[in-house]
Amino acid sequence: MRGYSPLFAVRRLLPFFLLPLAALAAPGETSLAEVQALFAAGRLPETIAPLEKMHADAPASVEVALLLARAYNGVGRRDQGIELLEPFVASHPDDPQVLGLYAGQCMLRAGELGTSFRALRLARRGSALMERAVALAPGDIGYREGLVDFYRQAPAIAGGGLEKARAHADAIARLDPVRGAAWQASILMEERRYDDALAACDAALAARPDDYVALFTLGRTVSECGLRLADGEAALRRCLAMTPKASEPSHAGVWYRLGLIAEKKGDVAAARQAYQASLEREPTFNRPAEGLKRLDAKAAREH
Repeated sequence: MRGYSPLFAVRRLLPFFLLPLAALAAPGETSLAEVQALFAAGRLPETIAPLEKMHADAPASVEVALLLARAYNGVGRRDQGIELLEPFVASHPDDPQVLGLYAGQCMLRAGELGTSFRALRLARRGSALMERAVALAPGDIGYREGLVDFYRQAPAIAGGGLEKARAHADAIARLDPVRGAAWQASILMEERRYDDALAACDAALAARPDDYVALFTLGRTVSECGLRLADGEAALRRCLAMTPKASEPSHAGVWYRLGLIAEKKGDVAAARQAYQASLEREPTFNRPAEGLKRLDAKAAREH
């Protein structure tokens, strides 16, 4: 099964929960404010121990479970995040935040597992629960964005399909024309309508020149189609100069796309540097690791 991008499937699905957790940290322990600061600094491994302590002290707390699952996801421990959230999915079947985060991690894990019965089961369960999150919170584009990214990439046997993706992208466009245009561009790319995809990216950026997702989408589109490489690289480097929100693609994904563009330009050294930078930020991100293997194989053939 084709790998799904971690940049949209999960990150947008969970805001920080601040007030309900304020009383959970005892004197001398890491406080929620400190955990938040660690998250913001990208130091996710350091958040796990204090969050696990909070979860042990308050095992029924949805807020703690969501934060801990997000931390697990950020360091690649997705199976633990899924396992952690499963009882909350059962006990909170009408909470779109619980369903959305769990569904996103299921879909992402399915992409990592390749073709297997477990991958198919996770993919189908994830997409079904994400659809339920959309039904519960139709005005929240984050859940729809996760589904567009899944449906446009997943094989039909796992529930994927461009028409399903297009329906949600059109719904996003009605809520936010710029984000909708960005997602419509991703679907056009799957249809190999490269010029139309780039035109959609240009329209999104014309309307909102400093939109992080619009910039990233142009870079992603360029990295896949190989056209307008300089424009794509410039857009991605602008992303690196910004601090993404929790709901936006991480810098690990930006560096991965810069690596693809460098490969298409024939700059092996720059591609290797970009893939390594991506892995430094997200060590379990499989796509830059595959890029490095591809570069190594090419170097071996040439020698």
